[in-house]
Amino acid sequence: MKFLFLHKFNSYWEEKISELKKDFPDIEILFAKEKNNFEKVEGIIGGFITEEELKYAKNLRVIFVPFAGVEQLPLNELKKRNIVVSNAHGNGKFVAERAVSMALALLGKIVYFHNDLKNGIWHGFTVGESIHDSWISIQGKKIGILGFGAIGQNIAKFLKPFDTKIYVLKNNKIDYLPENVDRVYYDIDEILKDSEIIFLTLPLTDKTYEIINKERLMNLKNKYLINVGRGKLINEEGLYLSLKNNILKGVALDVWFNYPTPENKNIMPSNYPIWEFDNVILSPHVGGYSYHATTAGIDYTIDNIRNFIKYGEPLSKVDFDKKY
Repeated sequence: MKFLFLHKFNSYWEEKISELKKDFPDIEILFAKEKNNFEKVEGIIGGFITEEELKYAKNLRVIFVPFAGVEQLPLNELKKRNIVVSNAHGNGKFVAERAVSMALALLGKIVYFHNDLKNGIWHGFTVGESIHDSWISIQGKKIGILGFGAIGQNIAKFLKPFDTKIYVLKNNKIDYLPENVDRVYYDIDEILKDSEIIFLTLPLTDKTYEIINKERLMNLKNKYLINVGRGKLINEEGLYLSLKNNILKGVALDVWFNYPTPENKNIMPSNYPIWEFDNVILSPHVGGYSYHATTAGIDYTIDNIRNFIKYGEPLSKVDFDKKY
């Protein structure tokens, strides 16, 4: 079986592909992104393939995406051709760790106090500041998690020891209570109303696009919002207005509305100056980009490939109707 590798290559990929070739000597990995190579292969390893490139890949059977998000792929065309798309969830616990660390930093005013103290500006008892203006504990808080896959499940696991109440949103009725969960919701407005801290870990689909719309943002008075899913889960203008009008108590974002390109590497992450507010933490979409997270994603992808070669099915398979 021939594969075309279209992802960023590194020494760990090299190591894992070498192991794969030892176990399956008949496989071949091609690396050049050329029309001729697209025509040869049955499998692609990578998450960015255009509809034009797919036209050349006449023998393609499967695409292995080394991360979770697949909204950038031409899913309608892939569905028409019955091409399997297998994504990777190996880095879920590391993205969850990033989400929780941002929440702790946000409520703890870590960045805000740090920046002030660099300039000799003190907070707390030393300057007679009220305890009501100090940092806030996450202990005992009501946590709403929208998106309860690998990331959401690990957020619940990490936060439960803080004596939090964990609420999750589900699309379909279930007859059990998931581990570390106190209540399951089926109505988004109910879970938003009852939660004090809201985590977004959803994939971006037609249904989840701006799921936190302007109207909902205007109703999130004194709540914290943490987004490690996709930037466009949130209405951008509404987010800015909710901060400007002191509705949201704080926001931490690892996913964005604008991203750098080879031509423009110094781009602002939003079209609105949300970085001007002290109750905002900015992170450059690195929840899944660390040594541990990246290698976990590679391991998961290799396991998907192994399973496909052995049994004709990957461990993880994207549902084209749900788009995740």
